[in-house]
Amino acid sequence: MKSIVIYFSTSGNTKNAAESIAKKTGSDIEELKATQTWPDNFDDLAALAQKQRDDNVHPQIASQINLDNYDKIYLGYPTWYEQPPMIINSFFDNFNLNNKTVIPFSTSGSSTFEITAPYVQKMANAKNVHLVNGFRANSEAEITDGLK
Repeated sequence: MKSIVIYFSTSGNTKNAAESIAKKTGSDIEELKATQTWPDNFDDLAALAQKQRDDNVHPQIASQINLDNYDKIYLGYPTWYEQPPMIINSFFDNFNLNNKTVIPFSTSGSSTFEITAPYVQKMANAKNVHLVNGFRANSEAEITDGLK
């Protein structure tokens, strides 16, 4: 079974976790990028994230990722307002995930993974995706434990 780590990161925390997961699992790795530019300033980023959530905006994805050769996808994202960023909705909207297993992981300074799980479950259910329990990936210990 071939695997890939796909991640969305603006601060670098989720990118670091994704790189660790890719190394530990022998997975390929790809960044999920939007066509829009994300603000560098935290307050502006937070305002944009909240507006996207409130308006149910699914940002357009710029990344061209071919998932044909993968059975397992580790999907990483930061937790924003206790849920995944809206680009994760776009991921489920735009990629064919039939017969794929998705293992979500999140990074957050304050939230557990379990707070985001219902949102990811709802996205997966809408696409008949096989979703495996995810995990928080803030540290090497959490990553190692989550991959067990």
